[in-house]
Amino acid sequence: MLSDDKKVLLACIGGSIVSYNAFRALKSIYNSCGQSEWVPVGMVKHLRVYPVKSCRGQEVFSLHCDARGVSFGDLHDREFLVIDGKTGLFLTARAFPKMILMECNAVDGVLTIDTPDGKSVRVVLSEVIAKGEVKRGTLFDKLQADGLDCGDEIGRFFDEWLDTTDTRVIFYRPNLFNGRPCIPQKEWWNNPVPKRNDTIMYADLAPYLITSEGSVRDLNTRLENKVTSLNFRGNIVVEHSAAWDEDKWADVRIGDAQLQCFSPSTRCILTTVNPQTGEKDKDMQPLKELRQFRLAPEGQMRKAHGQSPCFGVNCGLVKPGYIHVGQTVYVKYKPSAF
Repeated sequence: MLSDDKKVLLACIGGSIVSYNAFRALKSIYNSCGQSEWVPVGMVKHLRVYPVKSCRGQEVFSLHCDARGVSFGDLHDREFLVIDGKTGLFLTARAFPKMILMECNAVDGVLTIDTPDGKSVRVVLSEVIAKGEVKRGTLFDKLQADGLDCGDEIGRFFDEWLDTTDTRVIFYRPNLFNGRPCIPQKEWWNNPVPKRNDTIMYADLAPYLITSEGSVRDLNTRLENKVTSLNFRGNIVVEHSAAWDEDKWADVRIGDAQLQCFSPSTRCILTTVNPQTGEKDKDMQPLKELRQFRLAPEGQMRKAHGQSPCFGVNCGLVKPGYIHVGQTVYVKYKPSAF
């Protein structure tokens, strides 16, 4: 007969075998979902920051990634918002296409806006903060966020360029009211949606937007007038990945920074505004073509996203860090597209 010690030893071995087999089974399931490996899919082709929502962005070599989005020096993504001074309703290039031609820069605490006709306006941000005049902006879905009014001069500058009245520009501050939390909804994907709660400034939905050159090229095979990644205003543009591969990304790693994908980016009429001329395409392209083959699948996603086609992927931060052009982009895959 076996001694008590041997019985204990065999029981331990048996338990270990069961535990090991259970671990292998779980690992197999995990691997089958494509979640265990970081896969290189391409490289960073463009990095862009858009300081004033709907105005022209700055292309840069490197960006810092933090919880609220990307930044480069004094340039922070969608940190300024143009609003109607009477109603607080935000103004964008959807209704004012010429906004997309306004060059924005921020250096040494000074915001500068230039227009193609050679005119310029400067705002000293320390003076805006010292004055502390708070105004409330109303964005998508009537959700609101406050900002500091940047003054009369820049307001008149936008009035003249956009041929409107009572324009104000507000400056996001983290201590002010922000009624626009980004909480992913299960209907946004047919895959499990990450549980997150991201802080956004004046971006449409998410702190990060990634697009790919492969998807732009595939779209252009269907268009008479070609478009570029500038039509889609992403922060990070990936080259060498397969067309629409971003539909399947769950996590993205670039250098030290890590992002988590939680929704396809749905598209509107702004994609039809030519980023070089500030004019809308008369045939509503590429939006019209995207609606032919890039609507969300039927079911819960279609109910959530409606007739807004998908192009690119929205993300939030997992790990901060600097990224730069030319770096390899690694991803972990979801079980399926969307």
